Amino acid sequence: MSNILDHIAPTPVLDVVDAWPRSASKKEWFRITRELIQSVIADMDLDPDSLSQVEEAFISVGLL
Repeated sequence: MSNILDHIAPTPVLDVVDAWPRSASKKEWFRITRELIQSVIADMDLDPDSLSQVEEAFISVGLL
């Protein structure tokens, strides 16, 4: 099985941090985190089995 991180497109994920609100609530930070995770997963170009494993892992910890 390949490492799921092998499929991530090289993107400057942390470059957008400066645009995030400094005084966001905990609920807002979870929303931002979920959007970031969804974006990264969408860019991974995984086969259906690997995609379901990745989604299941994030769903199980409440991040998707």
